[in-house]
Amino acid sequence: MIFENPKELVERVESMTDRKVHGRVPVLEDASDYMGITAGTVLRLEGNDYYIRGEAREGRFGIDDQPKLWVKYACDLSDGSRKIMKLVFHEQFTTRLGAITVRCVRDQDKESRVLDLAAGDDRFMQGHSVRDTAGNNVRIIDYIRGRSLFNHVALLPESHEEYFHETLPGVLGRLLGSIEAIHVLHEHGEQHGDIRNDHILIEQDTWKFRWIDFDYTVNYLDYDIFGMGNILNYAVGKGIHTLRGVESRMGGRTLGDVSLRAEDALLFYPYRMANLRKLYPYIPPELNEMLMRFSCEATEFYESLTEMAADLRLILRDVMPS
Repeated sequence: MIFENPKELVERVESMTDRKVHGRVPVLEDASDYMGITAGTVLRLEGNDYYIRGEAREGRFGIDDQPKLWVKYACDLSDGSRKIMKLVFHEQFTTRLGAITVRCVRDQDKESRVLDLAAGDDRFMQGHSVRDTAGNNVRIIDYIRGRSLFNHVALLPESHEEYFHETLPGVLGRLLGSIEAIHVLHEHGEQHGDIRNDHILIEQDTWKFRWIDFDYTVNYLDYDIFGMGNILNYAVGKGIHTLRGVESRMGGRTLGDVSLRAEDALLFYPYRMANLRKLYPYIPPELNEMLMRFSCEATEFYESLTEMAADLRLILRDVMPS
């Protein structure tokens, strides 16, 4: 639904957003200049008007004030629903996974394919893609009310031992569904491309784990598997444990009968601990063995997410029943 009459547009914005509008509302149909699309603007895309409310912000690692200028919060003026508008942003970089160099490229068309593939599957964010008058691919995402797995785990008040016995089985059960969801993408020749603990949102009302942000393509197909290993490590550890941080807490003493070694670290992040059983001896060997398949000392790796899911399913059934 579009509002061609400027007065009607102002009235619609005020009624849908509870914001007072002073003067005319700027209307854009070309989203090429994402930095120029600011709060108070309307994006008119394929017969619908979207009122921009502001920019999204990076939500982890203490940089909440860093805006993502190509990602906008918006209101769909046809029904007042909250949306996230992802505009075209070109970026590429390389990272390393052990001896492997991984090239990461933002790919809006790939994200559109994943949105189409995941339509109706509530393990994923939902949305659709439209083209502006310049041909730019704009992804319009339904807003998910909730917080990330990263923040959820970090804010839990329990001690690690309480968390491990009382909360972790439920977290792992939901995480199992998230692993299986990404396998669906793999079966269709797609990938997530940026699996991180802040790219799972826990929906506020349902507690469902939902994947977001699929706009990276990488040139290493197992990148998703190692990303999932990082999430498993974070969930089991109730946060990130660095080798230096653990050594500092121990005051230079050994941990039990064994000192920390470089081989105890994650291959993906060599400064983080993979061997969490050295920190928390009550972690079952079977679960710690899963973590160590993502470590610097690993000689056997998961070849698929179905293999990883099968191991986690057995642990939840036989070792850590809820």
